[in-house]
Amino acid sequence: MSKVTRPVPVALPAHGVAFAESLHAADFRMPERIDPFHKLIYVLHGQVVFHDRPGTPEFSAGPGTLLAIERGTAHRLRDRSPATLLLLCLAPRWIADDPPRRTLWRALVQRRSWHLPSAGPASERFENLWRRALLEQGETRPGATVALHALAAQILVTVARQPEVAPAADPAATRVAAVAQELADSFYDEWTLDHAAARAGLSRRHFSELFRIQTGDTFLGTLTRLRLDHAARLLRDGAHSVTGVAFSCGYRDLSHFYRVFRRRFGRPPGRWSKTS
Repeated sequence: MSKVTRPVPVALPAHGVAFAESLHAADFRMPERIDPFHKLIYVLHGQVVFHDRPGTPEFSAGPGTLLAIERGTAHRLRDRSPATLLLLCLAPRWIADDPPRRTLWRALVQRRSWHLPSAGPASERFENLWRRALLEQGETRPGATVALHALAAQILVTVARQPEVAPAADPAATRVAAVAQELADSFYDEWTLDHAAARAGLSRRHFSELFRIQTGDTFLGTLTRLRLDHAARLLRDGAHSVTGVAFSCGYRDLSHFYRVFRRRFGRPPGRWSKTS
């Protein structure tokens, strides 16, 4: 993609979702503009200065910063260093026609800007979603539009669930918090302490210390609690077998699931579901 000196033009397709990239040249300039669609701007590389509200100061946005801009909002940005931006543009009706999406979008706009720690789990998830969306958008595959809508919605969820971290927070602690959030969202995956520490870019010992400070529990204790809480909910519903519950919570060894469940709740899962 060639570098641009002006914002890239975006024409929304009929289905209402478009992903784009803007690679800025050194002399990039963006006059104040108003778009007829909602958009998210993600700073992948470089540093920009952003302003969108009269009477409020402009602020600097570096890698990992995500800006939520509502349609009809006058805004401008300028580069402090040549930047690469990822754009997600959304038709107003795509937001308005779905109440859950409308709620998510309202939360994003109210907060205005978000930060996904650079090279951390949250930014990695976001960037992978965007890569996948670009692939779907660029090829004529069965269900491409459905996939694009699902990926756009997943991006909104990923950002809305990102905890707000104080600017002065320790970078290592910030990465651990991001891993803890990722664990809460995907405890059913193949998680190990080594994997979690690697996700945070820390040694096992340093990660374990920071994780306990932030959560009040060990990594394994937190993982087990998340899985068993989910197991209890599924068993309470009464629509799942014990084998299906174990699978859904990330336990491949059924006998191990029985042991940890009984240790936590005092009786095996089959009996617990009938008496809870």
